[in-house]
Amino acid sequence: MQIYSHRTPYLSKKTRDKNIYIEFLGASNLIGVSFDSRFTPISPWGYRIGISYFQGGDSFIKASNSNRGLFFPIEVNFLTSGNKHKLELGLGSNLGIYNEHISFIEESKEQYETISSTSNTTFGYYFFSNIGYRYISTKGFLFRIGLSPSFSFNDKHGITKEPFIYPYISFGYSF
Repeated sequence: MQIYSHRTPYLSKKTRDKNIYIEFLGASNLIGVSFDSRFTPISPWGYRIGISYFQGGDSFIKASNSNRGLFFPIEVNFLTSGNKHKLELGLGSNLGIYNEHISFIEESKEQYETISSTSNTTFGYYFFSNIGYRYISTKGFLFRIGLSPSFSFNDKHGITKEPFIYPYISFGYSF
């Protein structure tokens, strides 16, 4: 007696539709960890949620500016069909809390002295897109590389940044 399954052979095959990876630069700013999944196991459409850390700043002769923050990238993405090699396209927003610290510096005879400083912690956001290459091995190794254009509307909570294209690279596991 033969038993038939209501599943098609394609759907019963194990798909690697969930991913976890560490990302450098790109939407993660400096470094981040993200979970990425397809909306259904066979869908080319999916989403990404993550957590990332940013730190940076500028130093001038009369002032110093440092920024750091914790951000949460949220993205909807599309993967072209293909077994191991895929084109990924995504659009999302990075939401977070960041701290901006500004120090004004005065030069004395032998050294620089801070004469005043301000610190401000606030909510911020910016938008990004991803255009890149994704490789998923048969054993689950995940590699991503691409470009991530970003911008904001420079409103009250928009991270003040000019439109810019950041490269990104990611390593992770697909299951």
